[in-house]
Amino acid sequence: MKRGTPPRRLGLLDSRPVPSRRGRESFPYALGYRISGDLTVTGHLAVGRTSHLYQVWSARDWCAFTCKILAPDHQGVRADVAALRREARILRAVGHPNIVHCYGVGEHERLPFLLLEYLEGPTLFDVIETRPHRRLDISDAVRAAIHLGAALYQLHRRGFLHLDLKPANLLLRDGVPVLIDLDTARRIHPGVRPSRRLGTAPYMAPEQARREPLGPCADVYGLGALLYELLTGRWAFEDVYAEAMADGRPRQFPQADAEIPPPPRRFREEIPESLERTVMTCLAAEPADRFPSMHPLLLALAGELEEPVSLWPAGVRAERRNQPRD
Repeated sequence: MKRGTPPRRLGLLDSRPVPSRRGRESFPYALGYRISGDLTVTGHLAVGRTSHLYQVWSARDWCAFTCKILAPDHQGVRADVAALRREARILRAVGHPNIVHCYGVGEHERLPFLLLEYLEGPTLFDVIETRPHRRLDISDAVRAAIHLGAALYQLHRRGFLHLDLKPANLLLRDGVPVLIDLDTARRIHPGVRPSRRLGTAPYMAPEQARREPLGPCADVYGLGALLYELLTGRWAFEDVYAEAMADGRPRQFPQADAEIPPPPRRFREEIPESLERTVMTCLAAEPADRFPSMHPLLLALAGELEEPVSLWPAGVRAERRNQPRD
């Protein structure tokens, strides 16, 4: 790239790497360690609740993968082993450009692992941490929500919920957000209460916090909570959660009591009123008052985009011609 040339802009944001502000983590496998024979550890990516993520080089396929492997101290924990295998099944079933691809599964020293598409990143969390006031440009925030909504639309069509939407679970591929970490994803079971509370507190739907039966509207809420943060730099219930974290003690989820978060324009006046209505509809306390599915939500978000930042070219008609056969 020539000096002074602006970086390539293919999707949401500039494709330049963004340094992570997270501290160094402890990984059991050093660089150069071989997993399952042909996978060589070339990088340490992240430490999850029950697994470690490594960048690996495959001698068989001659390419880089992300290896998500169960942490050694979770070996033999049936629920954690089942979650990793369930994630592989879901990823293979959904298949979408805005969802990380799964290329295989395996086992190393009795630890199951997934071979995932290697995404250099950064995460959306890393991006907003480097932005003034932790905010994105309004058009970038809307486009991020549209990409995420498209992934969720496909996930719901295949009969699954994600239930853990947050900036750390979105990695950028050429500037376009890609949904990762489906270990909390579950099949849609109308009328069935989840066995445990899933997700991350600031982004949970009220019914999720109360461990009530869940449907697609739970992910509608989660997308709205994430968009709220991208627009304002705050969680929807920032003051309540910040106080709880400062005290270091558990606290009742505010959304579980059907509380309504402050409107986004209170913290950023340039947010269009129509976009604020869309966000607040997503964050309605009752599922029946939200968008019923991702499709009408995507239509509402697309209406907020104007040229030249539209997701698709304006005024272009697709054409398909029959090709002569040999």
